[in-house]
Amino acid sequence: MTSLDFSGREQLYYQLYDRLFQKIINGTYAIGECIPSESELMKTYQVSRATARRSMEMLANDGFVKKQRGLGTVVISTHPKHSPQNVAKYTRKKRLEDVIAKKKVIEFGVIRAPIDVSEALKLKPDTEVICLNRVRYGDTEPYYLEINYFEKDYVPEMLNRNFSEESLRVFLDKTYNIQWSYASQQIFSIVAAGALADLLKVEAGTPLLHIKRISYDVKDIPREYVDSYYLADKYHLEIELTI
Repeated sequence: MTSLDFSGREQLYYQLYDRLFQKIINGTYAIGECIPSESELMKTYQVSRATARRSMEMLANDGFVKKQRGLGTVVISTHPKHSPQNVAKYTRKKRLEDVIAKKKVIEFGVIRAPIDVSEALKLKPDTEVICLNRVRYGDTEPYYLEINYFEKDYVPEMLNRNFSEESLRVFLDKTYNIQWSYASQQIFSIVAAGALADLLKVEAGTPLLHIKRISYDVKDIPREYVDSYYLADKYHLEIELTI
């Protein structure tokens, strides 16, 4: 999709940033390859040089790209540098760069916080939370299921977005300027059953990695609770430790 919304409801530079971001994470622009120049972006998306330049600066500031003399602006990462993935990262055994990566929203709305969620986020019982349930695919093959929980009053604008296409992490940063400090994780070995097996298109009894993560902001407040279920044959776990 090359057209932008010129109605003024959303800044053009952010829309262009998101288009480029999506192409980086789905492998259209792989690590080591160049993204289009400012002039090419101006022609393709019918925007000003200032808009194209700001979008590219945002990508650079978030750690996705870097200018290299004689080459242009090169992709250097598929993860924003403000993501808590530097605490623990899940490295693909199958390269998603070789397939079309996409996310499908299974459920998205407001619910009363389950007990484990309210305890993790230090909320009062039955506080309204936003629940975003998505499956990540490589082509038509599921890779993992991720369920995100946030206090509704903390990020209400989230309900107006489409996170089958937009990056949740980047949205939180750009809309609310949330700066993550650290994350606490619990990792379990489980087997798929029932609805979980159906969503991941595997037989009951298939081994999974179940990760529960609580992400904290710079004020040491828990702001996000995540339940993730990874297919064990698609991922291995790398943990970086500071001595």
